[in-house]
Amino acid sequence: MEGRIISLEGNVETVALPADRRAESEHAGNRGGRRPAAEIERRPRERSSQRLEKAQQAAVSALGAVSSYLDADEDLPVFFGRLSETVAGLVGARRAGFWRLGPRGVLGLQPRAFGFPAGSPIHALRIERGPNGSSPVDRIIFADDLEVSGGTSPELDAMWRELGLSGIKSSIAVPWRAGDRRIGAVVAYDSRRGFTSNDLWVLRLAAMATGLVWQYKEVEDELGTAAIRLEDAVGTRRRLMNNIASGGDEARRRFTSALHDDALQLLTAAELQLERIRAEAGGSHQAVQLDQLRTTLGKVEDSLRRLLTTMSTENLELDTNLNETIRERLESVRVHSGIETQFDLRLPAEVEAAIQAIVVKNVAEALTNVAKHAHATRVLVSANEADDGIRVEIVDDGAGFVVAEAFEMPGHLGLLAMKERAQLAGGWFRIDSEPGAGARVEFWVPQNL
Repeated sequence: MEGRIISLEGNVETVALPADRRAESEHAGNRGGRRPAAEIERRPRERSSQRLEKAQQAAVSALGAVSSYLDADEDLPVFFGRLSETVAGLVGARRAGFWRLGPRGVLGLQPRAFGFPAGSPIHALRIERGPNGSSPVDRIIFADDLEVSGGTSPELDAMWRELGLSGIKSSIAVPWRAGDRRIGAVVAYDSRRGFTSNDLWVLRLAAMATGLVWQYKEVEDELGTAAIRLEDAVGTRRRLMNNIASGGDEARRRFTSALHDDALQLLTAAELQLERIRAEAGGSHQAVQLDQLRTTLGKVEDSLRRLLTTMSTENLELDTNLNETIRERLESVRVHSGIETQFDLRLPAEVEAAIQAIVVKNVAEALTNVAKHAHATRVLVSANEADDGIRVEIVDDGAGFVVAEAFEMPGHLGLLAMKERAQLAGGWFRIDSEPGAGARVEFWVPQNL
């Protein structure tokens, strides 16, 4: 008589039964009736379905565990230490770890691998790739073709023994990647029941999700580092601006002091001496020439006093708001040059002192250029808040110039100073002009350095 048995793989095989077993079978069949073949074949399918369902549940748990760490505010070593423990639990392993591929193709274990004490030699282990891409490391990371047999991966176990690691009874490994990027491998050690192909599948899924999390954490760390560097750069720029402002103020103080205490005093003395000479000349022909010289000296004195007013650091210690200060500058231009002035000023009442100084200096420089070089009849200044900063535009109807040559033209060095002030403050500066078509100067600076 023949009978059927069910293998571990779920196959139904027909075998010959011994005589005593045959009799027992027949007796059992006579007592309860023969069990249908369909029922016997259904049991392996049910067990296979249960295993698949458990594997799917483990996969869902793996994805949930990995995603739950996304918002964890912890360093990468701590993050991977906890994740290693979770991965070990999902595949029934006693130990697990993430091996990262270094820049020279050397594999090293990430800190805090689960199940390995701090003094374990595995932490100092460095595994090099094979010369022809046929080593277990290459096959794990780039081919993912290590098979599971007898509850373990024999090739992987042999590699641990060759590396001098004892006590590892079983192990499986899968690639750790993020898209096309090969990060390394995820390895589970010492299964309590023997690793299966389902464990390998769950491990692959966990490794794939972890690769994406690694990429996210890496970018997050890079952004944090970049933010710190940016903050340092902003602080450095602020100190640089303060140093430049302090140096510029000191230079202006020295210049205005020399202008006021030396040049203007000498000029005043010359005018007094000229007045005495003219009085002695009486109504002679020389008196007319002396009158012309006195007029010239008066113009020189007026010009120097306007320069003194413009350069004086006291003028930058604003007692009024920024709108009023710009209006005063425009009125000064109108009175001294006869240029018609217009304005559209909508700046906030409170602006940081350093930013006020930059705006006032640039506006003063632009208006000085218009008065001296543009041969304009009208100038318009517009200023308003924009993009968390201050945007200023100065437009004139003068002779214009070639922008490409503007920073090299004699008498236009102020344009370069305006550009540098705006850029050092973290803003921008541009000029739009053509010969015969006037000029438009624009700049923007943030409201806070």
